[in-house]
Amino acid sequence: MASSSSLLSEDQFQCSICRDVFTVPVSTPCGHNFCKACISGYWDTTSQSQCPLWDRIMCKKHNTLLELFCRTDQMCVCQFCTETDHKTHHIVHLEEECGERKAQLGKMDAQVQQMIQERMQKGWEIKHSVELNKRDAEREITDSMQVFTDLVRSIERSQAELIEVVEEKQEAAEKRAEGFIKELEQEINELLRRIPQMIYRWLYYQQTIC
Repeated sequence: MASSSSLLSEDQFQCSICRDVFTVPVSTPCGHNFCKACISGYWDTTSQSQCPLWDRIMCKKHNTLLELFCRTDQMCVCQFCTETDHKTHHIVHLEEECGERKAQLGKMDAQVQQMIQERMQKGWEIKHSVELNKRDAEREITDSMQVFTDLVRSIERSQAELIEVVEEKQEAAEKRAEGFIKELEQEINELLRRIPQMIYRWLYYQQTIC
């Protein structure tokens, strides 16, 4: 993993015009970086294709073309500036600074693209994880519904079996009761049939002994 000192700051990825992360970054001759659309729009509003950060292509102090770059003060300078205000500063040709900044911009662009790819990959992984969780949840719901369905069917089957057993017992009890009632009715009928005979015999016996 890269150390924190090797990572570029957020400002280096930021366009100075729109103040947002570069989209299709380009570099001006002075080495500054902008979004292609931003710098094109800026140049459409000016008569000269100059850098919006420097706001000039000529040295106002010496009225000389700005062909050099002061790395100490991070600004474009002319030859006369290097002999006065920037005499002891680190001076390089503007083309050299531009080349180095373009190389740096290429690295920045590669890092931005890598960051985009990493975030796209992370987004895909999150979406994939959500989809897997969704499928697991749907499967659990389906399995749970099947378990409850089987349980309900088992309860209904047990209930039907219990009702059948109770009804069979009730039917058997009713048949036994009907049998007992018939026996009692037969006994009553038999007693009713014998009563006249018993009365006749009793009367006959009374007449005999009297």
